[in-house]
Amino acid sequence: MQVDLSVIIPVYNCMAYLPACIDSIVAQEMDNIEVIVIDDGSTDGCTQWLEQKARIYAPLKVISQANKGVVEARNTGIAAAKGELIAFLDADDTWTANKLSVQVSYMKRHQGCVLTFTNYDHIDEAGNDIIDCFSYWKNPALNQSSAMQFVGLHDPLNVLLSANIVGTSTVIARKQSMIDVGLFDPTLNSASDWDMWLKLTQKGCFAYCSAPLMKYLMRQGSITANRLNRLSAMEIIVSRVQDIANANALNIAQANIHEGYAEFNREHAQYLQAIIHDVKALYLSPHLRMFKHLCFDIKQVVIGKERKLWRV
Repeated sequence: MQVDLSVIIPVYNCMAYLPACIDSIVAQEMDNIEVIVIDDGSTDGCTQWLEQKARIYAPLKVISQANKGVVEARNTGIAAAKGELIAFLDADDTWTANKLSVQVSYMKRHQGCVLTFTNYDHIDEAGNDIIDCFSYWKNPALNQSSAMQFVGLHDPLNVLLSANIVGTSTVIARKQSMIDVGLFDPTLNSASDWDMWLKLTQKGCFAYCSAPLMKYLMRQGSITANRLNRLSAMEIIVSRVQDIANANALNIAQANIHEGYAEFNREHAQYLQAIIHDVKALYLSPHLRMFKHLCFDIKQVVIGKERKLWRV
C-alpha cells in the first residue's frame, strides 16, 4: 500500500490518554496513512495495549525502545516513516475528525510548502476549553478566520522567533526537509520542536489554518526545573539564528526569555533577580504586561524591607 502520510506518536507512560489519542486518528477521513508509535520504555501498560490495538487497526505500527526521551523517539519515527509527509501527535493530545484530509490536500497542491500547522484549543483534564492558541498570542501575522482553509505565513522565521505559535501536534512537515536540516536536535534539553521549525523556515514556505483542529491537554504537575531547561535551550536556539533573523524579532525573543526567568524568580520570591530580568525585557521589547510585572516585583521588595524594619 502506498503511504501518503506517516503519523508519529512518542509514548512514555501515557496509558490514561493514549486510547483517546489513537481514536482521534481512527476517526480521520483519510486513507493511505501509517501510524508509528514509539514506545519509549513505558511501564504503565502502554506496550501491551498498543500491541493489542495493532492487531485490529492495520495502520498502527509499534516500535519499542529503551527510554531515550521525546526527541530521540521522534527521530526514530521519522527514520521508520514511509510517507513523504510526517504528522506529529503527542499521546495526550487529540485531533478533530477532518484535520488530516484538509491539511494533506493543501500540501499536495503546494509542493513548495515544507510545513503546515493549525490553531488549537488548550483544554483542562476535565476536557473543558481554556483558550485557543492564536487568541492567546494575538499575533498580528495571523489571520483570525475560523474557516477551514490554509493560508501562507509571511516571513515565518521572524514570526516564529517572536513567538512559537506552532503546536507540535498540529504540524505536518515534509520528511526530506527535516532530514536535510538534521532532524530534531537531541543535544537540546527542551524546545527542540521550536528549533526544528526555525530550521525548516530556510527550506521552504509555511502555511497555517486558524480553525482549531487539535486539543492540547494542559496537564497538572509540570516540573519547575523543566522551565529552566526550556529557557536555557531557548537561549541556544536564538543564538543560532542571530545572523539571519531581523533585530526586532531577536529583541522580542530575548525579551520573552528574560520574562520567563523573571517569572521563575517571582515564583521563588526572588524579587530582586526578577526585577533585573523585568528591566531587560522592558528594554528589549516594551510591553504593558512586563511593566506591571516590574511594578509588582518592586512592590514586593519594598514590602520585604518594611517588614524587616518593623522587626527591628
